[in-house]
Amino acid sequence: MACRLNLLFQSAPRQFLERTVLFTDELASPASLSLTRNRIAHHLDIQPLNERATTRVLSGLHQYTDAPLTSYFIPPGVSILIPREDPPYRFVFVPEFNSSRILLSAESGALLRVECERNLSGPMPAPELAPGSRYLDSFAYWDHSGGDLVGRIRATAVLAKEPGKPWTIFMQQIVGTPGLELVRRLETRPLRY
Repeated sequence: MACRLNLLFQSAPRQFLERTVLFTDELASPASLSLTRNRIAHHLDIQPLNERATTRVLSGLHQYTDAPLTSYFIPPGVSILIPREDPPYRFVFVPEFNSSRILLSAESGALLRVECERNLSGPMPAPELAPGSRYLDSFAYWDHSGGDLVGRIRATAVLAKEPGKPWTIFMQQIVGTPGLELVRRLETRPLRY
């Protein structure tokens, strides 16, 4: 059954992430990681999960029932290269972003290296501010989560590229009991490079 979530996400990623809880934890499952191994781009699919949505990996274009959502993906413990300008794919997905941080560095004149540092126990100084750092920018879960929140606070992060603009990060903060999660807020900003 076509649910058109891929099409809705691609046409307005900010608005989609403001309204719809999007889980990306399935992207780090062994089955999904085996499909993404040794590939630059991946066929991702956003599927309904009651009032929420989840992202999964497809083995090929022939499995889509919705608009294709071919994207980059940052596997746990691996960095990827993406074009600074005019990428063939507009989105970079990250597995569940809880306690994580995106690190951005220059690889060459035309490429950026993106990695996701995971399992951070709290706020840390921005690595790009250290003297001689190779990093151009970072974006951390802990810089946008904390304070008066209790319970399990989940997060989803996606990078998006619009023509003529820098890559932009969207981090969706997800709160609520299992099965009744809501988007608390959406943090977003252009990456600096």
